[in-house]
Amino acid sequence: MRLPETTKISRVLVLLFLLASPAFGESLGLPDTLDQFEDQSVDIVIDGAIDEPIWEKIRGFSGFKVISPDTLDDPSSKTVIKMFYTNQGLYFSADMAQEPSTLVERLSSRDQFVNRDRISLSIDTSGEGLYAYWFAVNLGGSLMDGTILPEREYASNWDGPWRGASRRTETGWSVEMMLPWSMMALPPSTTGQRDIGIYIQRAVAYIDEDWAYPALPRTQSRFLSRFTKTRLNDVNPKRQFTFYPYLSTAFDAMENRQSQKLGFDVFWRPTTAFQLLGSVAPDFGNVESDNVVVNLTSYETFFPEKRPFFLEGQEIFTTSPRANPGWGPGGGGTPTTLINTRRIGAPPKALTDDSIELDQTEANRPSELLAAAKATGQTGRFRYGVLIASEDDSRLRGQSAAGPVSATQAGRDFAAARLLYENSDGQGRNAAGFMITQVDHPLETARSFGVDLHHLSENGKLIVDFQSLHSDLKQAKGHGAFADIIYRPAQGRQHALKLDFFDKDLDINDFGFIQRNDMKGYRYRYQRVQSNLDTLKSKETSFGLTQRWNFAGEQTRIALSASQERKFNNNAQLRLGLDFYPQRWEDRDSDGNGSYRLRDRFQTKVNYRSDGAQPLSYDLNITLREESIGGISRDFELEFEYQPTDRISAELNLNYEQRSGWLLHDAGRDMTRFSAENLKPRANLSYFFSATQQFRMSLQWVGIKAFERDRWRVPVGGGNLIRDNVTSPLDRNFSISRLSFQARYRWELAPLSDFFIVYTRGSDLPSNIRNSFSRQLSDAWEQPLVDSLILKLRYRFGS
Repeated sequence: MRLPETTKISRVLVLLFLLASPAFGESLGLPDTLDQFEDQSVDIVIDGAIDEPIWEKIRGFSGFKVISPDTLDDPSSKTVIKMFYTNQGLYFSADMAQEPSTLVERLSSRDQFVNRDRISLSIDTSGEGLYAYWFAVNLGGSLMDGTILPEREYASNWDGPWRGASRRTETGWSVEMMLPWSMMALPPSTTGQRDIGIYIQRAVAYIDEDWAYPALPRTQSRFLSRFTKTRLNDVNPKRQFTFYPYLSTAFDAMENRQSQKLGFDVFWRPTTAFQLLGSVAPDFGNVESDNVVVNLTSYETFFPEKRPFFLEGQEIFTTSPRANPGWGPGGGGTPTTLINTRRIGAPPKALTDDSIELDQTEANRPSELLAAAKATGQTGRFRYGVLIASEDDSRLRGQSAAGPVSATQAGRDFAAARLLYENSDGQGRNAAGFMITQVDHPLETARSFGVDLHHLSENGKLIVDFQSLHSDLKQAKGHGAFADIIYRPAQGRQHALKLDFFDKDLDINDFGFIQRNDMKGYRYRYQRVQSNLDTLKSKETSFGLTQRWNFAGEQTRIALSASQERKFNNNAQLRLGLDFYPQRWEDRDSDGNGSYRLRDRFQTKVNYRSDGAQPLSYDLNITLREESIGGISRDFELEFEYQPTDRISAELNLNYEQRSGWLLHDAGRDMTRFSAENLKPRANLSYFFSATQQFRMSLQWVGIKAFERDRWRVPVGGGNLIRDNVTSPLDRNFSISRLSFQARYRWELAPLSDFFIVYTRGSDLPSNIRNSFSRQLSDAWEQPLVDSLILKLRYRFGS
């Protein structure tokens, strides 16, 4: 093209115009309006190769910055993004420059976070920072997806029927995605136009950095509400109807029987703002296994949901950040939520007939479900959700004085309803919600409800989440509330305050989850993140203070903590922690037989992690802590990860704990202090035939040997424990040996369509303190309680 004869200034202006035009292929930012094409004119094979002619018509954009560490510098390599849409969905491509020898390619199962090269696209379909979906393609083709709630509450438990693929190139690697509109909630539009927010993040494993457009590091106050906006015109996705039939066959070697199940799920989205889900004769058999846990405390263990039906559309029932496992700064928090869907299909209620004794396997057998249904939607500024589920009666087999007997325990009916009002003008956010739940059983009806309030200030520096909790059972009504306040005065600085108030009668655990009631208190944490240091990539320092009391006025928790994490230029990490627990009251571990005092205690932690991008990496944890009334606990954990190729991954975790003052409740007011050894090995081995076919073996074992040291009694009226000098010919030594093994083959036939072959073996041996750990492990394998093989086919039909 010939430039006109004009002044030098005019020539420069013309040249700038040409460089910004599609013919020159690239701009610095997301266009205000995406290019739109007719569905029939788009012929793209999603294989990761950006070689179809239509891509040449799309103007690319870049503008990435380094966000981890949060230097906001320009990246060392280029990323060019292209996007366009049709009435069917959004098409996305990424051309990523990088020295080919530095690429880190590793296959994994879906939604598994592994240190590797990755690019993700997040879409705020509300256009107002109210909710978003994220989609990621890793080098090699492994997919990840999930949802985002304000302001940065990521969840990976949602799976959508989209397509994505990667491809190595001469200059790096590339990705293609096709994201159907019908799988995402889109608010109704009366004008034919809608705005959506876009956020793109690229992980570069060999230098352990994240780059993003727009640049929104975790150390800044805003995230979801700061996605870059772009406009769509005339998007009217067709109605989505999905039919998921399944067929499974199970072989139970312990009972020498075979069983078959046939059922289906239905997903219907008549509009972009409403979805109805139903499940008839649902199969919630184990194709995923929970971790092996030995819990000898008075607190319940929380297990996350893994069943697809209950994960779909579940974000509307999330009433606060505390509803997610690992909530809060630093993670590790136990959820507090009105809905814990793992209660649905849990083992039935205990029998009222005390003369019938059930063995452990029978008492923990899951309940069968008859049916379940869920509806979620949006109208104006309101979002809503309804969930119902019904269990079948359980036939239980046990023993009585007269011999083997059987009994029937009625199933439970679950119901929940949720309504949420949100108001966001792009600067701040205010929301108010209400949720009510009910669990019906012939023995009791349990109701709970709560009100939640949310506020994000206009400058994004202040975030407030409030939740009230109320329970209504036959014997009592309980009340409680909590508030989470986060203030970020500047980038890299954060104050977090958690307030709790739960009375003695609050009980939401028929459907929800709360770790304990009878508690009031606060937790404060200050966190500072520094980057661009001379000898470090980043440094994170935190200080914390926790205090809690029960309603009797006893201080049940007090802790002062400090920690620092350093990330070195070689991508290794070192974390140091020191905690001090002044003397306090313990009011739970005596099982309702009174409170007693604990002494001052210290705890120190050291964690070193090598570069995870290397084929062989390791993670070392050492924890030393003083025990409740004297003694030391020494905990050593070493984990190796070996990934010699993109198709093979192996993980070995060795955890050994030695305790000289383990205090446990025995009966009544009796307590016993033990010297104990705890060995917990865990191993995983995976081989990937391709990104859609995987064979995995996993083994977990927990072995404990505890030897009685001395005995104590809880004093009447409270105080320090009293040493019990009464001798007994029977010691209280005990051992625990629990094993879980699973071998699983999974073939993803199509998006959200799978074929599984799963072999599961598990055991829980009676106490035998004389056996060595090696003998306990071999006996655990040879004496199983569970020995089953499951074949399951699930296929997705629909638009």
